[in-house]
Amino acid sequence: MTEASFKTRVVENFSRSASTYDCHAEEQRAGAATLAKCAAECAENLVEGPVLEIGCGTGFLSASLAALFPGRRLELTDLAPAMVAHCRQKVAAEAAHPDICYRVLDGEQLGSEGRYALICASFVVHWFADLRAGLQQLLAALKPGGQLLCSYPGAGSYAEWHRQCARQGVPCSANALPDLASVARAFAAEPVAVRQWEQVLALRFPTARAFLRHFKGTGAHTSARLSALGPAQLRQLLRGWDRDCPNGVEITCAIHYLSVEKARSCGD
Repeated sequence: MTEASFKTRVVENFSRSASTYDCHAEEQRAGAATLAKCAAECAENLVEGPVLEIGCGTGFLSASLAALFPGRRLELTDLAPAMVAHCRQKVAAEAAHPDICYRVLDGEQLGSEGRYALICASFVVHWFADLRAGLQQLLAALKPGGQLLCSYPGAGSYAEWHRQCARQGVPCSANALPDLASVARAFAAEPVAVRQWEQVLALRFPTARAFLRHFKGTGAHTSARLSALGPAQLRQLLRGWDRDCPNGVEITCAIHYLSVEKARSCGD
């Protein structure tokens, strides 16, 4: 599968799920809430300049940014046009802000240098085709003294899904997820201060099928793996999983957080 075809599928699936996203996006809501707190903590001492959000989705974090930064230009972006439209509606209903730009944007193709005071990306960077290059582009787009805040499902997330696929003898369609070390390496040679931490979120579902519906309801079900489950394999997985977990399915998501502050200029 080419990078272009994979991204096309990602956009299509997120666009189809824009109307169901808010009902299912527990992990995304938790990640956005924590980033909103981080943004609030850095707001007072943030350098001058606009605020960019990539992967705004339906606006979980966007509304908080609009309230936190009423005097700054906000650029709220997503690769899926339907998500941008939902975000626009949500922010308009929840927060009044005089200077917001909405646009469709691939966060890996930002192409700006030294422009933004703050860049936020909640549940986005794990979709990057080249994680290191994508993170370095975000860093380059920051002004000296600017900050980058990210949340994403990290390595170890959905371990129960992987275990059940192995137990039932079927392929697992879950995508590989970044670990803390690989993310940190993207900034190893850069003049930055990096902080990383993890939050483990436990989710419960009545059945294995309900979990997979939850995943699909957010649009996050696009698989980069070549192996896909056929109908018979899916039935095998669901029946075996429910048999092993008759009281319901528990799934854990390891939400990883990244805070990066770019070094200030000598005169600052």
